[in-house]
Amino acid sequence: MTVPMETLNPAIVDIGPDGLTVACTATGPQLGLNEPEDKFQGPLSIQIELVQSEGPISVTGTLEGTAIRQCVRCLVEYSDPLFVTLYAEYLPQAGAATKPVPAEQGRKSARRQAQPVEPVDEADEEDEVYWYQGDHLDLVPMVREQVILAAPMQPVCREDCLGLCPQCGQNLNERRCGCPPEQAPSPFRVLRGRQSKGGNA
Repeated sequence: MTVPMETLNPAIVDIGPDGLTVACTATGPQLGLNEPEDKFQGPLSIQIELVQSEGPISVTGTLEGTAIRQCVRCLVEYSDPLFVTLYAEYLPQAGAATKPVPAEQGRKSARRQAQPVEPVDEADEEDEVYWYQGDHLDLVPMVREQVILAAPMQPVCREDCLGLCPQCGQNLNERRCGCPPEQAPSPFRVLRGRQSKGGNA
């Protein structure tokens, strides 16, 4: 297994006119994916192409693997094929060095940090623009952020998942329970309740 921290930190000088290809496998923790919902079955396969012209460094590639997610309906873990298309452009950062973002953060913070840093005078910059300093390109934060953004907000094991019985908690995908069907609230029942209260006043 190639060490991702070395492969995903290529030297700028190595990105020649013909570009540079980097490929490696990495686990979630190696990419800083340490949240409870960041579970993967086996390593993640990463392949990236870097091209440097007179302007920015263009980065394209893919990340493939299998994520382990928890269904929001039945709460059962399931395997979800993961295919993330990577695209970013890197520009040299002028001025003082920015503080590195800690890898260990909550999910909300991670999602906020997933937005590439933009200079104050370029608020309309494309989301895929990132900034670098020094003579190496650190691709790990970009890869991590793209994996986070690709995760579904409401993962379901399958479209027709029946979920859990709201009364006894039985997984209805496995078997039906004996609970009576839950009745939807009736607006007429609420109206009658209000009239009853008014009559007792």
